[in-house]
Amino acid sequence: MGGWCYLKRKMRPRWKAVYKKMGLIMVSAGVVSVLVFLMDGMQALPSDEDGASVVKRNGYGEGERTEELQVQIGDTNEKYTVTIGERKYSEEELQELFADAADTLERLVLGENKSLDEVRKNLNLVGMIPETGIRVSWELDNYDVLDLQGVIKADSLTEEGTLVRLKALLTYGEEKMEHSFYARLYPPRLTRGERLLASLEKEVRRLDAKTQTEVVMKLPDSVDGQPVRWGYLRNLRAAGVMLLGVVLSLFLYISQKEKEKEGKKRRDMQMTLDYPQLVSTFTLFLGAGMPARGVWYRMAEHYEGRKAENGRREVYEEMVRSMHEMKGGANEGECYERFGERCGLPIYRKFAALLSQNLRKGTKGLALILKQEADNAFEERKSLAKKLGEEAGTKVLIPMFMMLAVVLVIIVVPAFLSMGF
Repeated sequence: MGGWCYLKRKMRPRWKAVYKKMGLIMVSAGVVSVLVFLMDGMQALPSDEDGASVVKRNGYGEGERTEELQVQIGDTNEKYTVTIGERKYSEEELQELFADAADTLERLVLGENKSLDEVRKNLNLVGMIPETGIRVSWELDNYDVLDLQGVIKADSLTEEGTLVRLKALLTYGEEKMEHSFYARLYPPRLTRGERLLASLEKEVRRLDAKTQTEVVMKLPDSVDGQPVRWGYLRNLRAAGVMLLGVVLSLFLYISQKEKEKEGKKRRDMQMTLDYPQLVSTFTLFLGAGMPARGVWYRMAEHYEGRKAENGRREVYEEMVRSMHEMKGGANEGECYERFGERCGLPIYRKFAALLSQNLRKGTKGLALILKQEADNAFEERKSLAKKLGEEAGTKVLIPMFMMLAVVLVIIVVPAFLSMGF
């Protein structure tokens, strides 16, 4: 019993907070586990009007699927895999479906064309009629002007048009039906630029074939009476370099902003931690009978003499600056106020205001006020140290929370997926 009390006395407050959070995590995990267990146990299949259990089929043409179920037969309780076929049409529905499919098919194959009487763009020879499950295969009577993907071969077409017979074989299960219709194909309508490019392509192919035995290939210098100029494509490396420069500049700007923000945060933290010692030292010298200006000079000069050994402290740098201002003839009260503004923290503004006000009203009572301020500052520093310790403990818990999240996902996601929602 005595050993346990000793351990409790020695236990750091930071670890108490950690143990509380660990307990909260375990309780939360337990609650989630119980809920998942209850949900798994409450799953039940829907039933029809006669009370028989039912499972939903896939829609027309979506194929069969399997469902893992729990089955109980007498004292036997096992896992059972049921194969569920897709929904089928009745004979009457199928005949009506095929009749509608023929009309639907003629609309689907149009693609971007307005009518089968004038086809100038590729046809859409679909392999299945949507939402019916009916598969479609095609046969053509002229593969010179159209292929089975519906792509028009413009080089083989004339402005008089070419009539092509398309035969579609509609299949659903064992049932089949043929449907034939015609489309008149024309060469695509070209803009002036497209016509020039088509003429250029023909001329390039002609010259290529003509000069195959030569070292170089001659390129056409005119097409349809229009002069042709050739040149290499402009390299876009310059744009890439410019884009890279912009990205790097933005990165450096953001990085610098973050550094400044982090530097200010470190500066404020250092000045906050230095405040109790500064006020306590100032009060000690003030109580020894030194004037405020003399105390300020002494502390600033002492810092300058020990700076190489102790390192840079921002608040004392500001004190040194104020000391030089006062030695240069600046008003003492204004120097204190500017010191508070440069420090930027409320505690230093308050300290500077106390010095400035007591300079005008007299130094009577200043030592007592600063002593109270020093006591308060030390208490606040203790609170800050405790807070920093708790934050450090919280950061240590981040990997633990990540592992917990992974474990919960591994457990909960399969459980929900198995419900068949």
